[in-house]
Amino acid sequence: MKLFINASLPTSSNALKRVNVLFDEKIIKISADEISHEEEPEIIDLKGKVLLPGAVEAHSHLLSGKKTIKKDLSKAGKSAVKGGWTTLAEMSYHSKDPIFESYDLKDMIKAIQGVAHPDMSFWAHVDVDNYPYYAESAQELWNKGVVGIALMTPSPNPAVSSMSFTEIMDLFMDIYESDTEFAFQGYDVDCHNEYSFAAQMDGIKKILRRMQENPIHIPRVSSYLTIEFINSISKRSDISFGLNMTDLMHMLEPEAFPTPWATDFADYYAELYELLRTNKIYLLSNSPCETNVDSELFNGNPADLMEYSYLWLLSELWKKRKIALATCLKMVSENPAKRLGIYPKKGCLDAGSDADFVIYDPGVTTKIKSPNGSEIELTGALEQVWLRGKLQEPDSPPEGEFVARVQSPKRRHNKRSWI
Repeated sequence: MKLFINASLPTSSNALKRVNVLFDEKIIKISADEISHEEEPEIIDLKGKVLLPGAVEAHSHLLSGKKTIKKDLSKAGKSAVKGGWTTLAEMSYHSKDPIFESYDLKDMIKAIQGVAHPDMSFWAHVDVDNYPYYAESAQELWNKGVVGIALMTPSPNPAVSSMSFTEIMDLFMDIYESDTEFAFQGYDVDCHNEYSFAAQMDGIKKILRRMQENPIHIPRVSSYLTIEFINSISKRSDISFGLNMTDLMHMLEPEAFPTPWATDFADYYAELYELLRTNKIYLLSNSPCETNVDSELFNGNPADLMEYSYLWLLSELWKKRKIALATCLKMVSENPAKRLGIYPKKGCLDAGSDADFVIYDPGVTTKIKSPNGSEIELTGALEQVWLRGKLQEPDSPPEGEFVARVQSPKRRHNKRSWI
């Protein structure tokens, strides 16, 4: 049992509220008043430092196969936790052993024990060659606690067959009464020979014409026009999207953060900044990836981006550009957790939530090296990271656990918040 005293907690306004927090593996109580407990807790004085929720990575692509899980997760997991990303949802775009069946999920949960540093959730995939039983497998995996089913058209992974839009429509119809969430990453292969912003937009429109009531998530959008389209229909269709951290970094600091991926963000700087300011960018993702392929759409970023991306967000958006702290936290913690169906266990600072904390000291600076080798000074420092009530040190053993989906995904326009 531990007790934080003099912690500064974010609120819905720009103000910070001084509170005390009692916790063990979960948060027991948060109060502005003194907290007493029959069991004498260990008292930790935060001296006004800011208490933030652990960040949630909605789609990592780290696992390359069952035999390499320890290697895949060792360095990447340490980078994630060091940077305050306490939960990863693995989508495994490139794994030789995708999650197709419930026994695949069981094997994966067993394999990460004693290996993963952050807590982990899993997306599953569809073995469309297992006709007509693939819909039953998808439904069973959903019931076992995966956060969603990832659909890829075309597929960059030889172990996962591409699905036609007709096959995707059949899958939606087969589990029409389910609230299963789907992630779609791809483009309209019927009308385009290769990926482009227009090809992705056309693919998204085809998915929307076929969807029933299921939530749809687009893991990566790199075009402002696509973002504008999704935002325009998201109140009628339950669709959300992710923005890649490197794309945002490149937009704001192009010289320090070059990106190999095409975006049109520089052409719409003012419009995108307004979306950030008004809380209309749904979630941000590092998309950490250990295995890249010859496909811009399905490639990710080096895992060590997670060491500083949360801090960069706080420094560059909150401190420098005056975007509300509550908005910043929604993009990297609350909204990802809601969309994955793991909120309020994750992504939340409230009684009953996991005690995943990031302690931010705004009174110092941190120097990092950008991908091009230049030194950048960020405002503040992530002084401590806690996972389920345990302080994570550089030599802490891997204690990550499987996080099952605890509820249906929240609609994108859900207004309830822990803030």
